[in-house]
Order: sequence, then structure tokens, then C-alpha cells
Amino acid sequence: MPIGIGRVGRVGMIGRPVARTAAVVGTAKVVSNGVDRRQDRRQDRRDDRRDRRF
Repeated sequence: MPIGIGRVGRVGMIGRPVARTAAVVGTAKVVSNGVDRRQDRRQDRRDDRRDRRF
């Protein structure tokens, strides 16, 4: 993946490809954790109501 013109010559602390990959993976993990947390909370509410719909 080409690096944008604005980033040429400015290497980050650990390097461009690694930093970009880490940012993408970190963002995906944060989103995934949020989805899991909401699903768990929804499941807990269903359990409290003893709802039979799934």
C-alpha cells in the first residue's frame, strides 16, 4: 500500500508499516470488544426476563 505524500520522510517511532498495522488491529479490537460487550449486556437482559426468543 503506497504511503501518502504527507507521510513521506516522517517515519514514526517504530516504523510506518508496523505502526499502520498496529493502528488497524487496535481499532478492530476496540470495535470488536464494544460489540461483544453490547451483545453480552443484551443477553443478560434476556436472561433476567427469561425471554425465550433468540
